[in-house]
Amino acid sequence: MKAPIVITGGSSGIGEAIRHRIEAAGYETLNLDIQRPEEGCQNFIACDLSDRGSMQAALAHLPAQVGGLICVAGVGPMPDNPMKVMAVNFLGTRWLTEQILPHIADKGSITLVASSAGRDWRDNRAQVDAMIAAEGFDGGHDWLKSPDSGPWQADAYKFSKQCLAAYTYHAVGKARPSGVRVNCINPGITETNLSTGFRDMLGSETYDRIIGLSGRSGQPTDVAGLAEFLAVGDAGWINGVEITVDGGYFAGVVADWHPKTSGS
Repeated sequence: MKAPIVITGGSSGIGEAIRHRIEAAGYETLNLDIQRPEEGCQNFIACDLSDRGSMQAALAHLPAQVGGLICVAGVGPMPDNPMKVMAVNFLGTRWLTEQILPHIADKGSITLVASSAGRDWRDNRAQVDAMIAAEGFDGGHDWLKSPDSGPWQADAYKFSKQCLAAYTYHAVGKARPSGVRVNCINPGITETNLSTGFRDMLGSETYDRIIGLSGRSGQPTDVAGLAEFLAVGDAGWINGVEITVDGGYFAGVVADWHPKTSGS
């Protein structure tokens, strides 16, 4: 019998699309989310990644062994509450991942869904490394409140996703002794209920330009197939990899073949 796959944020958007793909492949899923899905769900477990007590309560409902973990739950830009952005997108996700890791079956997997906004984490490596070095949920909160943390509040969303993408490589080392793989997906602009917040963050002109250069905006199903493959497909030799899913937009940035805007 196949062990169930845990998905955070499986009630809507990318998480919901991934949940449907995993279930269609014949796996039971356990959906950890702050909100119950509008339509039927195999197994819903209430979980708030910004609240360690809520996460601990959710863990009590998990079986002794699971087949894998797919971390999708996250919040978009919240200028008035940067600490919550960091708590949900990184601190809570990391804490929950490390709590579930010992229960993942041999040859299981962890898939972290970060963002194309965080793929440049190497450009901010000193700050990102310092955040990752602050261990635990409470330790991370303490570091963020300290003078050593630097000016992360101005773009907490980007910083949270930089940290999550970079954490992939640390998680590989933690998971390797258990025979568990860890990979990261960095979606580009994808149409979900968070899209309005990203448009506001980037500005409509930049947002629409990126969509135009990508060919179209992404859909949750564009990410779901890759997540299914990494989690339960024939991907046993894929470990410690970040994969960008953005229709080829970033390729144009790297190779500088995007058409220039007027005046540039």
